[in-house]
Amino acid sequence: MATLEDQLALEREMLQIGADAFVSRMNKRREQGMESLSTHGDVLAAMGVDRIIRDLRKHRHAMRDGRAGRGYAHMGPLLQLAPHKIAAVAMRVVIDQLTQAPKFQALAYALAERLWLETMLARASEYELKSHQRVRRRFAHKRADAMRMKNSEIWTPQEKLSVGVFLVHLVESHTGLIEVYQERGAMRTVKRVRATDAALEWVRNAEEQQRLLCPFALPTIVPPRDWSDPLTGGYWTEGLPGNTLFKDNGDLIAAQSSEFDAFLVAANIQQGVAWRVNGWMLDQVSHAWDKSLPIGGLLPRAGHVIPPYPKHLADDDEGVTAWRHTARMLHDRNDREAGKRFTAAKQLWVARRLRDEPALYFPVQCDFRGRYYYRPPYLQPQANDIGRSLLSFANGTPINTEAEADWLRIHGANTYGHNKLTWAGRVAWVHEHQLEIEAAGREPWCNQDFWAGAKDPWQFLAFCRAYQQFSQHGYGWVCHHPVVLDCTCSGIQHYSALLRSEEMAALVNLTPSEAPRDIYAVVLQRVLDLVRADAAAGVEHATRWLQLSPDRTLAKPVVMTIPYSATRQAVVNFCHGWANDRAGEVLGRDNWCFKRGAMSTHHYMATILYRETSALIAPAKAAMSWFRKVGKAAGKLGLALRWTSPSGVPVIQEYWDYSGVRVRLYHLSPVPMDLLTNHQPTQLNAKRMGNGLSPNVIHSLDASHMAAVTIEAHAAGVRNLGGIHDCFATTPAEMATLRTTIRSTFAGMYTRDWFTPIADELVSQLPPDVQAKLPPRPSLGGFDPQLVNNADYFVT
Repeated sequence: MATLEDQLALEREMLQIGADAFVSRMNKRREQGMESLSTHGDVLAAMGVDRIIRDLRKHRHAMRDGRAGRGYAHMGPLLQLAPHKIAAVAMRVVIDQLTQAPKFQALAYALAERLWLETMLARASEYELKSHQRVRRRFAHKRADAMRMKNSEIWTPQEKLSVGVFLVHLVESHTGLIEVYQERGAMRTVKRVRATDAALEWVRNAEEQQRLLCPFALPTIVPPRDWSDPLTGGYWTEGLPGNTLFKDNGDLIAAQSSEFDAFLVAANIQQGVAWRVNGWMLDQVSHAWDKSLPIGGLLPRAGHVIPPYPKHLADDDEGVTAWRHTARMLHDRNDREAGKRFTAAKQLWVARRLRDEPALYFPVQCDFRGRYYYRPPYLQPQANDIGRSLLSFANGTPINTEAEADWLRIHGANTYGHNKLTWAGRVAWVHEHQLEIEAAGREPWCNQDFWAGAKDPWQFLAFCRAYQQFSQHGYGWVCHHPVVLDCTCSGIQHYSALLRSEEMAALVNLTPSEAPRDIYAVVLQRVLDLVRADAAAGVEHATRWLQLSPDRTLAKPVVMTIPYSATRQAVVNFCHGWANDRAGEVLGRDNWCFKRGAMSTHHYMATILYRETSALIAPAKAAMSWFRKVGKAAGKLGLALRWTSPSGVPVIQEYWDYSGVRVRLYHLSPVPMDLLTNHQPTQLNAKRMGNGLSPNVIHSLDASHMAAVTIEAHAAGVRNLGGIHDCFATTPAEMATLRTTIRSTFAGMYTRDWFTPIADELVSQLPPDVQAKLPPRPSLGGFDPQLVNNADYFVT
């Protein structure tokens, strides 16, 4: 068994891994001339920008008025881009070369070249920008592409040099980051630019601090320290960076809480659950990774292979055109999926590193709403399909009855994609496919076609192994496999109970029923009825959408996110992405999604989806509107809003306005980005305060439910418990108890009217005159929360 000394050694390794990774990133950024994209680069880039902008505006006014000025004759390009963008480009370029001591003229010319590129991209069309993003990162290729754009123009060498020299001197005079000096050589004197001693010292201190502030969090090999308060617990090393229960406002929450608060008790129970690496699954995932097999979320290790250029064809041949299209598509796909491949590599590294540990524990952390997250990234119970499949409970429980075995079967059907069947239907599906399941558990690579087609293929394969072992050993077999039940659209479930809405409650399985209800299918059916009617009337948008055969995957994200204040534009963006993906699968590239006018068709579907979902959850929409008014009013007054969640968390919502000057740069980062020049905001963002209040209240409620479930289930004897907000995992033998607890705690929590005290607490923080202008509160319906106790499909 691991000792505390072993754990402290592991935490020292965490610090070293984090420090090494930081140094590697910094060295790579410096080699690539991208130091400004570092954390300290962002801070440096904001230093003096406001003063540079003011000075630029003064010179631009003088140039427009025709006044004389040194170099004005060749500085016309400074009038072609907004001052804040010019300042941002100047700061970024200078910081990228801060530690290189470049020649003054070379730095000035490089700055002007990049300013030219940003100026040309700012006037490019949307199509030209999308095409430009596919061009390789090297500056010469970016510049050549920009030269071909319709509205591009040439700056003379004299203009570039004059503009660059002027901007370098502005940075020098207004920031104190650089100084221009003369370097005397044997043959001639060279003017160079170097960082000032103060800037170098600041960078050294910032880098040293960041090396220590970014430990690579790993699971612990002994139980984490219990949280005695929100500031003390978790990892064992004193002063480990970030080792607090709450990411923000920890001191304030600690001052208002005690060790007996439900959120603190639940945190200790959750992080005290012992897990371990599933060695058999690690072997299977590793095999697929090494062979570059794209299964589920596991992508080819080196990316998708781009076919070789067809040299035997003429350059204008259709085959070459098709190859270029395929190559570009695969390049784009590999770029988009780079993060997923990195995550898979990290998951496998952590699993291999800790494979032989008999028990692993995951210290928890909360966001400001009280939602629980496991601190270690990549490999943890809240991970993706691959990460979850690699973990099992360290302390299994025996399967002794058919009812307990059925929970294992239900989990298997769920992971395959049959979670909308009845309980009996799911059990029957597993019995029907028992031979294939057991074969996959014995020889997965001889039966890949079966299990790889599951909704969550890696978790399903882990189930196949567990079920095969259970079938082989029979009753009494100790099962370590986590089985999972998930709430149905939990945002609307909480709104239904909070507002006592009988109509919404029936849609999301808060009431007894013989089969699970599917709100996503209900919304989809309403949408399809309207679309089919429009198609029959000759509406081209409707006909186009029917070609894609929409299913519940179109409705699900929309229904899930609208209760969390998703905007209509967000729905448009989702419809766009969904249609493009589906069209590529069923229609190929030569279809309406990739032709002019497609966006109006996406808007058509987004309008119907948003309207029908909103109509179906009208009480929730009314509450969201009321919360938005309260939040916006508080934001305008500069008031941070506070309320107390059912689990005792003093929630503090304060979204500061960082909008000082936002600069969208297209070249000076791998993706378009915003540069903030106002790092010390003095006021709240009223819009974010309004939009954020409703989802934050709901999140604080589902976090409270998770805390209640954790405490009550533990008291009822459940020792294996994992949670992901509205998703609960335990062993098959413990699932019946956990399921009963999930329903009883939800019913118990909402037996009390929580809308009134939370609304009272929020409104009381506003001045009386503002309170008087608020719209009436939503009225509560007649739903009885105790019905949840008999709702078979509250969690499915």
